[in-house]
Amino acid sequence: MDTLNPNPRFLTLRRLRCGVLLVLLSTSAACLAPPPPIVVDTPYGAVHAESKAKATEIAGLLKQLAPQVRDLLPGSQEKAIDIWVQNRLQVYRFNTRPESVRGFTLLSDEFHAKRIHLQDSGQSPWYLSHELVHALIGPSWRPLPGILEEGLGDVVAEILNPEYANHIRGHRLLNASAFTDGFFLRLSYREPDSGKNSREWNRIVQTQRMRTAEPIERATLKRLFETSRTRLHDDWDEIPESFYGISWLVTSRIVERRGFRGMHELCLRATREGHAVVPLDWLLEAAEMDFDELTADFLTACFGPGEIRAAASLQSELVSRFAIRSMKPYRDAFRTRRSMFWMMRPTLVLTDGSEVRLRSLPHLMNEIWRHWNATAAPASTD
Repeated sequence: MDTLNPNPRFLTLRRLRCGVLLVLLSTSAACLAPPPPIVVDTPYGAVHAESKAKATEIAGLLKQLAPQVRDLLPGSQEKAIDIWVQNRLQVYRFNTRPESVRGFTLLSDEFHAKRIHLQDSGQSPWYLSHELVHALIGPSWRPLPGILEEGLGDVVAEILNPEYANHIRGHRLLNASAFTDGFFLRLSYREPDSGKNSREWNRIVQTQRMRTAEPIERATLKRLFETSRTRLHDDWDEIPESFYGISWLVTSRIVERRGFRGMHELCLRATREGHAVVPLDWLLEAAEMDFDELTADFLTACFGPGEIRAAASLQSELVSRFAIRSMKPYRDAFRTRRSMFWMMRPTLVLTDGSEVRLRSLPHLMNEIWRHWNATAAPASTD
């Protein structure tokens, strides 16, 4: 991570999806995007937006979330941070950030935030919580591997916004699947036994490996977790979504076991013992995991009912095609497809034995009906 000198140089951007970017700053102020016109002041910073309603909404979130982030994170900074809520995220007039970027934090140097930029639509509590971690984290966190700061932002966001927790967790587990060559989805349903009394049913379980991204080599994973905050974007110009997933997975396991103070203590210990980055074996011990055991079975066991509901919604087309391939052979035994789904009771079965009925997932069911009469595309199975 580079710094902005008093003379014309660099601005540092943190993006919700792609982390830290370095952007050349023009010497002409005319090139910079103007702040949104409506301003609402708070004790934690000023919120600029295109409308009074949006500025007031985000100001309310800032007043709620900023002190909560500080309370959660030891070593955080007591300072105000301004927010620009924009229709199109930009620092410069003619350089708009991609639509996939929901927010970023502009830094004047490594631990001095200039302001947060947020899109004016979407899941603002998640995005703002995440960005406040980048804006308020203090120098005592410096030894944290660069990618783990992104995981820290997401874990804080899910704790402070429980209404988004399942979505965040499901989304990041899907992202992490690139490091495990996917995960297993298990579909259970009742199959009519035509050779016996029609009241008798067999229980069938179909299993399919779900792959949502190209696999990433284990060597890349090790290198990623040994990369400092200052070098992360020297090594990766664009941070893949999968990196955010594995970062969240490791961070969440550490926080579940040791809390934020325990994670912060790893950074303090690294500084005391002269390490530029928290050693990988410390992180894995704290997370109670081993990269050699990072398999599809391991990741599958990380999904609970809430996470699998979110994942099935996010990957509804992939999951719907699996359900259709499994159940379509039985369609002639039923009067309607709806009666078929009612009587066969298709269910997603998790590693711990808990179940989620497909009929309880309206977005997925809509996708199933949309594809029911189409020829399902082939997919790999194990």
